[in-house]
Amino acid sequence: MASRPLIFCLTVALSACQMPADTSTARYLLAQGNTSQAREQLRELAEAGDAAAQVEYGKLLAGDQGADPAEALQWYQRAWRQHDYRAGPASLRLFKRYQGSLAFGETRARELLAPLRPRESQEDLQLALDVVVLYPGAASDEQWQRWLRLYRRSCVVDCYFDTYAGRYAQHRGAFGQAEMLYGKALHRDPRAVEYLQDMLWNNGQPERFVELMQNLEGDVSLDGAFCLRVATLIKANATSAEHDPSVMRWLQRAADNGEPVALSEQLRYMLSWPDFYSHQEFTAKLAELMPRDPAVARYYRAQGDLQSLWYALRPERARDDLETLVEQGMSQALMPLGTLYESGFLGEADMEKAVMYYTRAAEAGIARGDEALSSLYLSGRGVMRNPIKAYAHKEASKVLLPRTAREESDERLALPDTLLPAGEQAARKLVEQRRRWLEEQFHVAITH
Repeated sequence: MASRPLIFCLTVALSACQMPADTSTARYLLAQGNTSQAREQLRELAEAGDAAAQVEYGKLLAGDQGADPAEALQWYQRAWRQHDYRAGPASLRLFKRYQGSLAFGETRARELLAPLRPRESQEDLQLALDVVVLYPGAASDEQWQRWLRLYRRSCVVDCYFDTYAGRYAQHRGAFGQAEMLYGKALHRDPRAVEYLQDMLWNNGQPERFVELMQNLEGDVSLDGAFCLRVATLIKANATSAEHDPSVMRWLQRAADNGEPVALSEQLRYMLSWPDFYSHQEFTAKLAELMPRDPAVARYYRAQGDLQSLWYALRPERARDDLETLVEQGMSQALMPLGTLYESGFLGEADMEKAVMYYTRAAEAGIARGDEALSSLYLSGRGVMRNPIKAYAHKEASKVLLPRTAREESDERLALPDTLLPAGEQAARKLVEQRRRWLEEQFHVAITH
């Protein structure tokens, strides 16, 4: 009989508390599409000092449409200070969203390699390889070869040898060998897809990548994150004038497999191609996203409200949504807000506000802010025509372009010979400001 009170006490004690949140639970919630609850759990753990949660929460922030990279990198920094070196490759992947400069990235990669002991720790060995596949020039040939030998001997489960070896072969210029190695890893490691696309693009063979992705499309074992990566790379492989329906198929597979970002990426693609997708389709996807991530849903709703080809303009609601998001710190909302005031959807165009929001966007690391300012100064719309400023902003935009924006990075504005020295001087000053922004944002996660 004495056991009954004991059981009752234990039952009461257990019912009075909840199982502690952990990163595995948060990942499960993400897979179920419950982004807000996963974010809350990860933030709680991260603020309590859990280094693994700090890395995961940083990744979640980095994936947000309106994320400021500085916030994600602050969490990576905190994890790094606790010697959770997984923060290193995560911070480098975030940096690689920006064109930057190769030397800049390699310098950071070398700093990240410094505390690792690949010959002594299997975890450090994989982390070192995770760093150098992002910036192959950060390691010497001798290091590459030694680390690949060690990894080949040690990896049994989740072995990514073909990806690492393919990246080294690509770095050496052995492109045929690299394609063969990547081909072995395509079904298992989305990084192999990314590096293959990069290599084939640079070698002038984008159609070869399309062919290989068509062969991959029938594989039903691919998870949501993998499908999302493939969709992103297919978009990067196409020119801005090409619509590819396979992008939406891959994004739908990603959404069906629980990838939380896939819905917002579908909305982004629909907005890019309003001739191919209806406002009704867009609204249906928006309704799916709204309960999961209201802020991002409002961001896309506002842009749908301003899409003139859908004949469903609601500029006042768009303005209210975007201004609220800007107040909440979503820097991505600055660009559509600038476009709203430039367009005159609210009445007369308010170019003063448009220039102000475009400037804030550029200063927040958004390349399109500089591109918009360049266009205004070139045409003289709403501002004094100034080809020197137009040239400077065009050059500055290249510093902050996503690294996949290869065509845009080659574009240059023509200036008369008499104005070129002044244009280059103004561009150097503005480019330095943008590079300083990159330095401030990405330095914090690495050197402390």
